[in-house]
Amino acid sequence: MANYKLIGKDFIPPDLVGKVTGKAKFAEDFRAQGMLFAKLLRSPMPHGKVRKIDSRKALAMKGVAAILTADDVPKVKPPIEPMLTNEPLYAGEPILAVAAVDETTAAEAIEQIKVDLQPLPFVIDPLESLRPGGPDARSEGSPPRSGSTEISMEVSPRLT
Repeated sequence: MANYKLIGKDFIPPDLVGKVTGKAKFAEDFRAQGMLFAKLLRSPMPHGKVRKIDSRKALAMKGVAAILTADDVPKVKPPIEPMLTNEPLYAGEPILAVAAVDETTAAEAIEQIKVDLQPLPFVIDPLESLRPGGPDARSEGSPPRSGSTEISMEVSPRLT
């Protein structure tokens, strides 16, 4: 049973003074020796294929520890989303990650990386992708569905 003894009552949280005076410590305030910061380079387009990544300038920067791409992380099968991808399926999907000694260095390294992305067709209307001959959101086709392979759908007119 839930404990509701504080509902409707005035009380002082134990960390009130620390928060008001700025002496309270938050997760962002702690630094471990050897700690690195990560920044992601995200896809600027809704669907594309990474043709080439040039990270030489970023890797040469002082304070950059590593750059991870989709080739460096374990592969997963749909519908599980990968951590990093060579074929972003939506704008903002992570393509690579930079680890550096601080956030500023990681952000500056991201700016130095050149990614050659080939634009691919993308799907806006999910119903269009279900129609025979409709566009596929993935270049290898849609993931297999469990159960029947036939699709029946009733399309309602859009409300205006």
